[in-house]
Amino acid sequence: MISVAESDVAAYERDGVVCLRGAFDAVWVGILCEAVERDLLKPGPNATNFAEGSTAGKFFGDMFMWRRDNDFRLAALTSPAGEIAAALMQSEKVDFFYDQLFVKEPGTAHPTPWHQDQPYWPVTGRQITSVWIALDDIDHSNGAVEFIAGSHRWGINYRPTPFRKGHEAKFTSSDLVEIPDIDAERAKYDIRSWTMEPGDCLVFHAMIVHGAPGNDTPGARRRGLSLRYTGDDARYDPRPGTFQFPHTPDLAAGAPMTCDLFPRVWPRR
Repeated sequence: MISVAESDVAAYERDGVVCLRGAFDAVWVGILCEAVERDLLKPGPNATNFAEGSTAGKFFGDMFMWRRDNDFRLAALTSPAGEIAAALMQSEKVDFFYDQLFVKEPGTAHPTPWHQDQPYWPVTGRQITSVWIALDDIDHSNGAVEFIAGSHRWGINYRPTPFRKGHEAKFTSSDLVEIPDIDAERAKYDIRSWTMEPGDCLVFHAMIVHGAPGNDTPGARRRGLSLRYTGDDARYDPRPGTFQFPHTPDLAAGAPMTCDLFPRVWPRR
């Protein structure tokens, strides 16, 4: 049984994010580090360098690795992440949504822009969360993720922000409001971040505003694996403006998220 304290549940509800220390043991960290290196050597069809055309260095991203790599699949479906998501979302059941890898190599100035996750996604509901697993020592110098505490309760859906230069046109037709310039008024906001060690994880609500600086270090990588999960109230919503999955789920609009593409992970089968 994963130890998620009542104080963690209260903090997640209040702030929209918590950091759980040592949630993934050395075995899981080793499995995931090897899986990441395999993906870097042979990237999948959804891989990209977010820094391309913007800054020197490499900000590698990939998605849906679980569909082609057994270790990513094991992490998504059998690791502690699903149970952690259930406890913090206070959901009786949890379905896996998708996985996403972020690797900021040393000397990569390209930031992760401030954004919310849910406006990108074809899903509605409040019980939607990400479990972001640190695979390196992480602090502000190499790109620690920053969050605006409580912003998941603002009641605003911001227009998706392009992560890569040249992708701006994908979102200009959105009728959602543009996200404010957070960095220009940082003192206005309750910005939180954590120094992390491999195996620590961040768990954060799909509507929290978050971003991350670049990796200014000469030699400290920043590898993070994000596993996304949905809970009891989540419903499929393939509205215009969300990104397209490489496979179409066998779901009608408004249906609960469980299907072959979004398998049930909690309770355990």
